[in-house]
Amino acid sequence: MTTALKYTTHEGTQKVVPLDTVRIIRPLSDDEKDRAKASLKEKRNIDIDTDRVSVRIEFTDKTSKLARENLEALRAQGVALVNLGSERYVPAANITAAEAFSKEDADRLKEDEYTLKQTFRAKVETKAGTILSSATPQQVMDRRAKALEASNTNAAPAAAPKPKVA
Repeated sequence: MTTALKYTTHEGTQKVVPLDTVRIIRPLSDDEKDRAKASLKEKRNIDIDTDRVSVRIEFTDKTSKLARENLEALRAQGVALVNLGSERYVPAANITAAEAFSKEDADRLKEDEYTLKQTFRAKVETKAGTILSSATPQQVMDRRAKALEASNTNAAPAAAPKPKVA
């Protein structure tokens, strides 16, 4: 099983991070790329080439990095990803539990002045914190199992040729 995620920053620096520090991976739309470019230019005077970034990786501490790799390139590393809805992906190995997201949970968040922009059906516990999902708890766990199975199948070494017996 893969325990690290390799990615290339927008500057071209290659990084390797422990997989369990990854909270969410989101593919970037053209609009999101443009907003990220404007934000980096304004806040840090950094000019990025939006054609070179594909995803935003958010970490346990809620910081994020733009990466050049797309979801397929990350999966090719053996990282099993689960779509929690709204194009938000979580490493399957990080998911530890899922439970129903209740009306009481939603009311509690509203009291804390959070605005829920979509309907959530599950609270997903991960090694990197709790994430809300539009999928049901059962769907989350089914997707997790399927992603891990596909990852293990793809990572299985090819069988060695059998020696010929004379």
